[in-house]
Amino acid sequence: MPNKITNKRNILKWLFISSAGIIAVIAVIGMNAAEVRIEAVRKGNLKEIIELQGKVEVENSAEVYGKLQGFIDEINAEEGDMVKEGSVLLRLSAEDINYAIRKAEAMYNASNAQLQSLRSSIKPEHVKMAEAELKQAQAVMEAALQDYKNKQDSCEKLKVLYDNGGAAEKDIKDAGAILAASEGELIKAEQAVHIAQYSLDILNQGVSQDDIHALESNSAAAKAELDELVNNKGKASIYSPINGIVFGKYVKKGQAVQPGTLLYEIGDYGSAYIKVDVLVDDISKIKEGQEAIMSGDVLGDKEIRGEVYFIAPKAENRLSTLGVEQQRVEVRIGFDNTALKLKPGYTLDVDIITKQKADSIYIPDKSVFDLDGKDSVFIVQNNKLELRTIECGIENDDFIEVLSGLDEGEKVVVDPESGLKPGRRVKQKS
Repeated sequence: MPNKITNKRNILKWLFISSAGIIAVIAVIGMNAAEVRIEAVRKGNLKEIIELQGKVEVENSAEVYGKLQGFIDEINAEEGDMVKEGSVLLRLSAEDINYAIRKAEAMYNASNAQLQSLRSSIKPEHVKMAEAELKQAQAVMEAALQDYKNKQDSCEKLKVLYDNGGAAEKDIKDAGAILAASEGELIKAEQAVHIAQYSLDILNQGVSQDDIHALESNSAAAKAELDELVNNKGKASIYSPINGIVFGKYVKKGQAVQPGTLLYEIGDYGSAYIKVDVLVDDISKIKEGQEAIMSGDVLGDKEIRGEVYFIAPKAENRLSTLGVEQQRVEVRIGFDNTALKLKPGYTLDVDIITKQKADSIYIPDKSVFDLDGKDSVFIVQNNKLELRTIECGIENDDFIEVLSGLDEGEKVVVDPESGLKPGRRVKQKS
């Protein structure tokens, strides 16, 4: 009997020792397990987004400039006021303009009167008299010409008779003298016609054409100056070119302004859009019609939705906040600003949704690493690491889609350290 009790005690002692050893081994193994962050593979809607920062701009806006020199006499619109297209924003003093108009009118009237006086300095009766004298001189010249032709014909016939012995030499000489006298009368008559024509031309012209042209130019210049001043008088009132809100007023009453002085800046809140600059590496993913979600301090806890409606046709060089030159493309996002009335210059966080899928299997983006050119992850089964090759789909800054290689509910290691190897025991990081 004693031997049996001893054996039993020995058995119990061995069992006690064995149990303590197992517990100790488990404790040692637990102490060597690596702490890792573990998350479950999820299934749900996944969106591929591009995160950007945008600024509120307005498409329908206008800068209003002064169009002439003057002093501001009246201001009708202040910053923040709603104005309608065609409403008077301000008026310049018209006193100087009115004085300039009266002066220009006087100069034009004087120049025009001088021109008309010059044109009418020759009376009609003088012209008629000169026309009659010209006709008379022309008649005398025609008679002298006929007389000269007759005497020239007689002289020729006498020469024929003389050659045939039918006339004396003295007759030839007398006939020559008579012909010469007739020619002299013809020359005098022609000169008289030239003089009469010249006198008539002078009367018709009145003065030289150069003088008339000079006065016509002076009169035209005076008229142009007058017209410009009258037109400028209308510019003394400055009108709003659009419906909108006065974003900026840059002058005050009594201030002197020049043509080109910036007076107002006006914009329409209803035409507001979000402007973002997208890196050229990402622009191929952006398409018109894509949804965008905006958030930011000015919206509090709200999010607003919009839609991409414009992509610039070219890239521009931009400096990043770190001073690095980058090529970016302007993209505009339309949204309903009727109730929000977000002001130009507000900054918002913008997420443009480039792709989205329902019922996608996805994991944290930091779970995936490259191993021999393949996308890989560590999964955890029975507290041990197992290497798994996967195929990835769409992604965003937080999650990545898994097309194959994982099932919903499996557990993956997030942001694994480089020293981890398959088979290593792990536990959830506390």
